Amino acid sequence: MVIAVKPTNELAPSYDAIVVGSGYGGGVSASRLARMGLRVAVIEQGRLWRPGDFPTTIRSRRKQMRLTGRIPTTGDPSGLYSLSVGKGLTVFAATGLGGSSLINAGVTLRPDFSRLRNFGWPDPVLDDGKFEKAFDRAEAMLTPKSAPKPERFSKFRGMKSLADASERDVTAPPMTIAHQPGRNPSGVMQYACRYCGDCWSGCNVGAKNTVGITYIPDAVDHGADVVCEARVDQIAKADDGSWEVLVQDLAGSKSQRWIKAQNLVLAAGSLGTTELLLRAQKRGLALSDRLGKGFSANGDDMVFVTELAEPVHAVATGYPSQAPRKVPLVGPHSMALIDAGDPGAPVWVHDGTMLTVMASLAPLKAMLEFRPGRLMRLARGGRYGDELARTQVYYIVSQDDGAGELKLQRDRVVVDWPDYSKASARVEAERRVRDMVGALGQGQFMTNPFAMSAFGGNRIIAHPLGGAGMGVTASNGVVAHDGRVFDPSGGQGAVHEGLYVLCSAAVPTSIGVSPLLSITALAERAMMLKAERMGRTLDVATAPAKRPERDAAM
Repeated sequence: MVIAVKPTNELAPSYDAIVVGSGYGGGVSASRLARMGLRVAVIEQGRLWRPGDFPTTIRSRRKQMRLTGRIPTTGDPSGLYSLSVGKGLTVFAATGLGGSSLINAGVTLRPDFSRLRNFGWPDPVLDDGKFEKAFDRAEAMLTPKSAPKPERFSKFRGMKSLADASERDVTAPPMTIAHQPGRNPSGVMQYACRYCGDCWSGCNVGAKNTVGITYIPDAVDHGADVVCEARVDQIAKADDGSWEVLVQDLAGSKSQRWIKAQNLVLAAGSLGTTELLLRAQKRGLALSDRLGKGFSANGDDMVFVTELAEPVHAVATGYPSQAPRKVPLVGPHSMALIDAGDPGAPVWVHDGTMLTVMASLAPLKAMLEFRPGRLMRLARGGRYGDELARTQVYYIVSQDDGAGELKLQRDRVVVDWPDYSKASARVEAERRVRDMVGALGQGQFMTNPFAMSAFGGNRIIAHPLGGAGMGVTASNGVVAHDGRVFDPSGGQGAVHEGLYVLCSAAVPTSIGVSPLLSITALAERAMMLKAERMGRTLDVATAPAKRPERDAAM
């Protein structure tokens, strides 16, 4: 077992630091605070997932799905997958030890600092030199690497054809995926990718460099307590200036209890963190009027091209494989990248895989579009037949104006952005990809199928950002450049000592690239500054004297 988690009833009454959430920001915070010598508790709503545990069938994945947002909440609160249905957007996220790292594509790209400056990021983040060092630390821990010999996968060759037709380049981006077996920087034994394409439903091989097998084991090795299947419902400031959190046990007694700490890091993602802050604001905690505003989808979209001349085999086979033997290896979920943007307008086109549940919806879409020929071919071939083999998925990452808002509805956070589909940057990004397909001279371009009214009309996005974004003062941000939460009752630049937001919620604008590395680096930078303020040494390189033998697949 990678780590042993504790039951909720074994949480101590108080800690030096409490970290809510265990994704990129939470994992960094837990590891670095523990390395500073603080007694740390990590509280995660989801469960500990190990390779071999992740669901592989449509039925098992449906059992792990939780629906929230504007609709009545249904499903297991500790379920792996979460769909938060908003107005105009639906956010796809993960709940589990490791957060979104469990189900993302793992593409790790550094952003263009000049773009971030133009987008309005605080100058200290970009100017003090610590952000660059933070990226180095993040990459050293997550060890991203490109897929070797990507041309062997037909999905990559399909992307190269698209790039060549548009006189652009295709690259194999670094990903948080192990392509050779070995021990990672936290001493966990990992196994080589089997190229099944199931990266974004949970890796059953043990090849993904998730937070749960990198930063979290490191935190445990330095004394942190980790509790899973425990939800934080409220936060409050105690009379002595410390921070209290109300923890609900989701696994055992279902009881609730308060625990406290001088330092509280909120790292529950854009929706989870903003929800906790909105509740606290409603109960009287002084917070910026910007709370909930500035929500960004990072320009996310998804389109398809069907009826290609050559098969690209983009339907994930899973591990163990669910496909017939004749189906070739799919490759990682996003293993190819085309820069389709301009200096002032980033547009990145990623390849993608279809999970079996997505592939199973293709006949329904063909029926709704009154395409009987395609419907018959899909029915005849099934998920791994020729029709879907000639369908390529393109994921678009670009930028947007951050015009979304997060609000409380029945005490739960809801995304409100009815005009996202009409946003000019999103429309322009889609047009660029459509033109590239036109230059390819083959295939049928299809817009995002989930934007159809029959499927709810919302675009499903996977990169929610903001809601408690960074700013210079409380008038233009919820948190300072180092993640400390502004306290407007003490003046525009005052902060609530000990209260941090270190996750995607703190990102003030779209980033222009896949955001995982930037979120990780922001937390690494904040921890550098935290150590300096506390006068603590933060050694991130030295391994603990006694580190247990760990295996990602056990």
